[in-house]
Amino acid sequence: MFRRLFALIQKEFIQLRRDWMFLLMILIGCPAEMSAVAYATGQDIENLPLVICDYDRSEESRKLVETLSNTPTFELIGYTTSQAELAEMLDQNIAYAAVIVPPDFSQELLSSTTRPTVQVLINGSESAAASEAYQTVEGALLDYGYQTVPGLIALQSETEHLQPSLRVWYNEELRKANYTIPSELGFILYVIAMWVAVLSVARERELGTLEQLLVTPLRKAEIVIGKSIPAVIIAYINFILMLGMVVFIFKVPMRGSLPLLLALALFYILVELMRGLLISVVSRTQQQGLMIVFLMAFVDMTFSGYAVPVESMPLFFQKLSNIFPIRHWMIIMRGIMLKDIGVDVFWRHVAAIGVLGVILTVGTLLAFRRALSQE
Repeated sequence: MFRRLFALIQKEFIQLRRDWMFLLMILIGCPAEMSAVAYATGQDIENLPLVICDYDRSEESRKLVETLSNTPTFELIGYTTSQAELAEMLDQNIAYAAVIVPPDFSQELLSSTTRPTVQVLINGSESAAASEAYQTVEGALLDYGYQTVPGLIALQSETEHLQPSLRVWYNEELRKANYTIPSELGFILYVIAMWVAVLSVARERELGTLEQLLVTPLRKAEIVIGKSIPAVIIAYINFILMLGMVVFIFKVPMRGSLPLLLALALFYILVELMRGLLISVVSRTQQQGLMIVFLMAFVDMTFSGYAVPVESMPLFFQKLSNIFPIRHWMIIMRGIMLKDIGVDVFWRHVAAIGVLGVILTVGTLLAFRRALSQE
C-alpha cells in the first residue's frame, strides 16, 4: 500500500513541477500579494490634500489653518475664495478635505455669547481616508479651541462629569495591519489548499489519464489519499513561510503558542482540502474548477470576517457564517496570534471545523466513488 501511495505522490509532484506557471503563482504570487496588502494597510494615512476657503482672513483664522496643516494627516495645497472651485477640486479628487472659515469667525470666537462655526468638507468616497481625516479635524479643532480660548478648558471641566479611562487590549497601537494581515494570511492558506486540490482530479480528467489511473492496482481510497498529500504539503509549507513574513517582516505579534497554531493550520488545511477535492470531482476541466473556487472565495470572504466583522452583520447572516470553515479558522488564528488564547477558549470553533470536515469528507468520498464508477 505504502509503495503504491509513494508512487502516486511522486507522480503528483512531477505534474506540479511541469506546471511552472502554477508553481510561480504559489511561490511568488502569494507572498507578493501578502506584501502588497501589508504595505497598503500597515502605513498611516498621511499627506491628504487640504484646501482652505478663508473668508475671515484674521489672525485667528490663520492660526486655525496652521493647526490643521501642521498635522501629518493633511498637506495644504492652496487657498480659494470660490466654493464652486472648491467643490470641483473635491469632485476631481484634487483635494480630500476642505475647510470653509466664515467672515465673522474671529468675532464669534472671542465673543462670550456666540459660538463660531467652521464648515469642513471631506471626500467620503474612500472611507478609510475619510475616517482618518474626520478624526484629525475633530482633534485639531479641539486643540485649537483650547489654545485660543483660555476659558474653554475651565468651562469643559465644569460641564463634563464623566472622564473615561481608555485602554486598548491586544492591539495597543490600533494598527490596521494587525487585523488585515492575519486575515490575508488565512485567506491565502484557504485559496492555496483549494487550488491544488481542485487541479488534482480535474487535470487527470482533462488530460485523459484518469482512466489509466483507475486500471492501476490503486484503491479508490488510496487515490484520494495520494491526491491529498501533495496539496497538504504545498499549502502547509507556504503557510509556514508566509507566517514568518507576517511576524518578522510585517511585525504582527505572535503572542500565542506557535505549535498550537501550526497544528490547527494543518487540521484546517485537511478540511478545506476535502472541499477542493469535491469541486475537482464535479469539474470537467481545470478552468471550470478554478472558476468555481473563485466564485466560492467571494462568498467565503464575505462570511469569514476578512474585511468586515461578522458581528456587524444581521443575525441571520451571523448564524449562516458558521457553515464556512474559514470563519472559524480566522477566529482561531487571530485569537492565537493577537490574544494568546488557547483551545479552552475557542474549542467550539475547533469542533465546528471538525464537524464540517467530517461532512465534507463523507461527501467527497461518495462523490469520488460515483465519479470514478462513471469513468
